[in-house]
Amino acid sequence: MLKSPFLRHIILSFWVIFSFSVMTNIYKAYGEETEKLDLQKIQTHDSSSKIAINYANLTLLYKATVTRARMSSRVYAQKASANVGSKISGSSGNPTRLEASRIFYHYIKEEELDYIHTLRLGLEALPQVIPLQKLNRNEQLAYWLNLYNITMYEQVAMHYPVKKLKKLRKGTRKKPSMLDEKILNVNGITMSLNDIQYNIIQKIWPDPIVLYGMYQGTIGGPNMRRKAYTGKLVYEQLHDNAEEFVNSLRGIRFQGKDTHVSIIYEWNKELFPDYKYDLRRHLRKYTNLRLTTRLDASRKIKAKIYDWHIADVLNGGRAVAGGAGSTNPVALVMMPGTLDDGGLGYGGGASFGGGAYANKAIDTAVTRNRLPNDAAVFLKEFVERNRKFKAGSVTIEEIDKKELEKLKSEQDTKPDN
Repeated sequence: MLKSPFLRHIILSFWVIFSFSVMTNIYKAYGEETEKLDLQKIQTHDSSSKIAINYANLTLLYKATVTRARMSSRVYAQKASANVGSKISGSSGNPTRLEASRIFYHYIKEEELDYIHTLRLGLEALPQVIPLQKLNRNEQLAYWLNLYNITMYEQVAMHYPVKKLKKLRKGTRKKPSMLDEKILNVNGITMSLNDIQYNIIQKIWPDPIVLYGMYQGTIGGPNMRRKAYTGKLVYEQLHDNAEEFVNSLRGIRFQGKDTHVSIIYEWNKELFPDYKYDLRRHLRKYTNLRLTTRLDASRKIKAKIYDWHIADVLNGGRAVAGGAGSTNPVALVMMPGTLDDGGLGYGGGASFGGGAYANKAIDTAVTRNRLPNDAAVFLKEFVERNRKFKAGSVTIEEIDKKELEKLKSEQDTKPDN
């Protein structure tokens, strides 16, 4: 029996849909001698191709485990409260604590990992069934983004529980970065996540918008979407992620006359040939009117922002049986029938259609796994904030009173034109 009831349905669906349609061909292809792909062959495409890859299985997984975050309110999150009977808080104290989509990693045990691993292997082997050069550019991009994301999803799940991903990303003397590990094999070519990002995606599609399609596992990175990328909608999906990220506190903040931006732009300078000019122009594509005004008025752009905390609900912890979640007032508020998902797209449960099961992921997390008090509080704050703020309601974060007085003084001393 599955330890995670709300995943039971998608695993059954997976074997019905995936096994009988694709896996037969994949295993057959693995038994045959395959031709290795070189970069030139990877770059080949068919602009007239109408082949469309169906990623329904990935979408089923994401819909069951990923929350959908709305546009940021740009209001700094308050520091998380300490656990009951302790002065220590296990949650992120960053202002971005309530931003970004989250994954219920604490549900993913050995059986679910096997399912995720099978999905990843299926994507790796897909080019042996449908050669990439027979796809158009959009289908190819969707493929590489989906392969990158399911691999990152799996890697984070395998290392869970972990609070921050900084060491995993940067590596240590004894262990290289998980982004550099050659864990993938596509048509005989072993590759890493960095190979996909820098040697394939960013070389074939040297457009900064691709940055927002690669999930990093952290709060500070772009959102994990609840639907897999598809060739038909890939640029629309990327634009949606870009707009959410740039207008959030994870993307841009202001300090005095300077603009502070995410360090992901520093990591990917190659996409901005004239770095300062191109980055500013890129950001203006997605900022709302208020942010654009402040961005234009800023003196310098400095890459300083990143929240390394894992983008999950428990902040890298495990739900403990007998914890405070079953009795604290937050858990009572979140009992079934008292809280709708506000458009956040939680779970969907066995029905995958909302209704009585629309909050199954939240309800199960609180009432069955007995979340610690701080995790239950986080869920309540996260839901309330995302219900309140919708696309188009982005505001400017609060400015320090001294800064306001300084700005006002400078404006008063300027001569009239």
